[in-house]
Amino acid sequence: MAEMVRLTIDGREITAPKGCTVLDAATDAGIYIPTLCHHPALEPEGTCRLCIVEVSGSIRHSIRVSCIQEVKEGLIVETNTERIRKNRRLILEFLLGRSPYCKELLDLAAQNGIVSTRFRTGEDDDCVKCGRCIRVCRDKIGANALCWAGRGKERKVTTEFERLSASCIGCGACANVCPTGAIRVEDRGDERKIFTWGQVLARFKLERCEHCNTPYVPKRYLELINNKAYRPVGLELVHYVCPQCQAKGDRLPDKRREAVLRQAVKWAVPRH
Repeated sequence: MAEMVRLTIDGREITAPKGCTVLDAATDAGIYIPTLCHHPALEPEGTCRLCIVEVSGSIRHSIRVSCIQEVKEGLIVETNTERIRKNRRLILEFLLGRSPYCKELLDLAAQNGIVSTRFRTGEDDDCVKCGRCIRVCRDKIGANALCWAGRGKERKVTTEFERLSASCIGCGACANVCPTGAIRVEDRGDERKIFTWGQVLARFKLERCEHCNTPYVPKRYLELINNKAYRPVGLELVHYVCPQCQAKGDRLPDKRREAVLRQAVKWAVPRH
């Protein structure tokens, strides 16, 4: 059983597992702290800085980034002091300067009393440079198809050499974790395109479902699933059946089902 620590957040005494972050502890307690770069499936990096809080008690009184600050016994956390609100508004102004039409940013800005920005950069895409897409591609998928390029206001998410990626498998995880929709996946006919505001990152031909003949997934994505999930246990279970047909119970055609069963029997027999 995990060791628990006691801390105070916004006047409420709560307990949280040792090693978890202040942001996670607050979220579990129903206390809202805004964030853009944090995602529960990814390791935190503290990129956007929106989740700043004021801490004291068991550590020196200071402002910390709550998604990377671990809970400590006796820690006192304030999430909405005047100092925090002032700093958070400044961060939102900087972010709006780069992405003035981003709905998620505009909503956050409105919640914090921001209606305009003093820091217009001339950019107008929805990317807030949170790095979620890069982290999920690198740490969870293992494809390393995305990277940072440039510095300062020129920094952007792109592919190696800013060309169509040779590493991308077309899974769309980058778009799924993007908090603003700056990365998008578009399936049109038998082609999938993954793109940002001003750049196509990858193109793929889609494989067709063996039941309904609908194009639905790139072959490289199926190969990744096969290599990670099935081959380690001696099976070849990649099958060309779309999620809709799977949901209906139409999982495998007869000849492929028989092949899978043969493989299962083969690997169920002890080898000497």
